[in-house]
Amino acid sequence: MRFGMLLLLLIAALCVAATVLDLASIYSSWYFITLFALLAVNLLLCSVLRVFNLGKQRQALARQAISGDVNLPVRDADAWLKAHRFRAEGETYVRNAFGFLGSFFVHFAMLLLMAAAACIFLLADTRDAVLFPAEPFPLADGTILVLDSFSLSDESGNTDYRSELSALLPDGTEVQGSVTVNHPLKLGRYKLYQQNYAYAALIGVKTADAPEEELIWLDEPATLSLDGENGIEYYQLFGNVVEQNGETMVSRSNEMIHPAYEVRVLDGEKDETGLIFPGTVVQAGGVTYVFHDPQPYPGLRIKTQPEWTLVLLYLSFALMLLGLYLCFFHIPEAAYGKAEGLSIVGRKDITDRLEHYKTEMETDS
Repeated sequence: MRFGMLLLLLIAALCVAATVLDLASIYSSWYFITLFALLAVNLLLCSVLRVFNLGKQRQALARQAISGDVNLPVRDADAWLKAHRFRAEGETYVRNAFGFLGSFFVHFAMLLLMAAAACIFLLADTRDAVLFPAEPFPLADGTILVLDSFSLSDESGNTDYRSELSALLPDGTEVQGSVTVNHPLKLGRYKLYQQNYAYAALIGVKTADAPEEELIWLDEPATLSLDGENGIEYYQLFGNVVEQNGETMVSRSNEMIHPAYEVRVLDGEKDETGLIFPGTVVQAGGVTYVFHDPQPYPGLRIKTQPEWTLVLLYLSFALMLLGLYLCFFHIPEAAYGKAEGLSIVGRKDITDRLEHYKTEMETDS
């Protein structure tokens, strides 16, 4: 038991460190897995030993009742024992015998809980996704995920990374919801977490055949062209571009202070590479390119796990509650009849119970 408590303390300390320092890698480290495995073996051995010791525990309680002093002067012992649900076991009578299994259920529930946690950790499928507004994002089961909007702050200006999502489930059901930090969204068999964010280039494209502007989001280098030769090549986004002493200083800061795009423009003999600022309009290869302010987009972590792991988890909680109830509210008692009355003992202190028996006898008399 002492070794088990030491293992629990070490695991708890690592969990606190992983949370405070934001180091999720601790949970997959060799030392965490080793401690987890040792605790599982410890609990398994405790559970097995307790099952094999149940008979000895019942015998020990019976011997205490036989050797103990009379503490309840009952005249008609047989009738009293029957009325209070004592069952004969050899020379003695036993009540709440099921309570012997309390500690076993607690240990077994903890072992089952650890098994469920291990299955969730090992079998969960995790996928990181980048979503842009109005662009469908398909999931493995046919669910179509769409980002409606993403914001970095709430209406009061407080930091609040929020993704507003819509989803079309495989059965045709349409659902909506939001994801914020520490508040994941459950969609069917998926759970979505707000993981990070970044800024993307936002470029509007118009042609003679399609005069209505189409917005294109770019988070990596790309070429935009109708004929494959003329158009623009987008390279990267700079968050802050300033002029100092006649020189242009650039920074790839994630804060958009004075943003600019590094772009190469190809149009016939024209071949220019340089910085283009938001609000600029460029004509190349029969296409009009409108450079808008960079916009933030979310990075989501999408997790799914086998449904039976949740059943295992809920079962462990149920067994834990049952075990705790048996340990604290179903204390085994053994009684032995003597000439002066009954000798009643409990696996734990049953002073209050004996007082209840005596008060009950006085009331009946």
